[in-house]
Amino acid sequence: MATELMTKSLRDNRGSTTGWGIALIASVLLQLAVYPAVRDAAGEFEKLLESYPESFKALFNVQQSLASGVGYLQGEVFGFLAPLVLLGVAIGQASRATAGEEKAHTMDLLLANPISRTRLLLDKALAVFTSLALVTVAFGAVLVVGSSVAGLGVPWLDLVWAVTASAVVALPFGALALLVGALIGRPGLAVAIPVGLGLLTYLLDALSPLSEGLRPWRVLSPFHHAAVNDALTGDPNWLGLAGLVVLTAVLVAGAAMAFERREIRA
Repeated sequence: MATELMTKSLRDNRGSTTGWGIALIASVLLQLAVYPAVRDAAGEFEKLLESYPESFKALFNVQQSLASGVGYLQGEVFGFLAPLVLLGVAIGQASRATAGEEKAHTMDLLLANPISRTRLLLDKALAVFTSLALVTVAFGAVLVVGSSVAGLGVPWLDLVWAVTASAVVALPFGALALLVGALIGRPGLAVAIPVGLGLLTYLLDALSPLSEGLRPWRVLSPFHHAAVNDALTGDPNWLGLAGLVVLTAVLVAGAAMAFERREIRA
């Protein structure tokens, strides 16, 4: 039953997985196609960027010249696009894992099978993270090949580390959506809470270099510990990434305990 449940969950999520994957890949291909023109007009772009406020550049992760491959990817792919899509996959599917079934009044049918609630939730979580992995692998493959064709000059291994870090930062938010759904059974709140927290912690990490008051608090941001920019320059924050994986495991365990004890609405 467990294998069948995971297969069912992957099948139910295939539209979401395919849609997010296509959106991310199409956006990345568009950005890569534009890069040669940006590189050739680097002087004009640099003058334009100099006129922007520091807060704007921090918000969109513009740290280096857009003429460089690393700077371009930081600003156009890893600054906002990739994290947004990968968080969308994790949060959207996790919010429906239990809360969606409950809202659709199909949870009682699943629980009628010879499987514990804990096993059901863990299989659902595994299906969510499998979908996230599929989108991540497709994104990484397209980026590695496309960046070579576009001449960005970024080592393929650094691209792999950056893609991996972008996916890992989505894990705790997906796990939080799973926890909220298991606690209250409302898919709307299971989306709203992690999305709101994701936006808040992204802004905290992005704007903390500009504010002495915010800087000490950036340790609360998963984006700070994922350190995608460092990964893209060949220096992944392995300790931070491991910490995010541990946090994800804790949140999933909490979701399993909450789901085991809560009365499910028929």
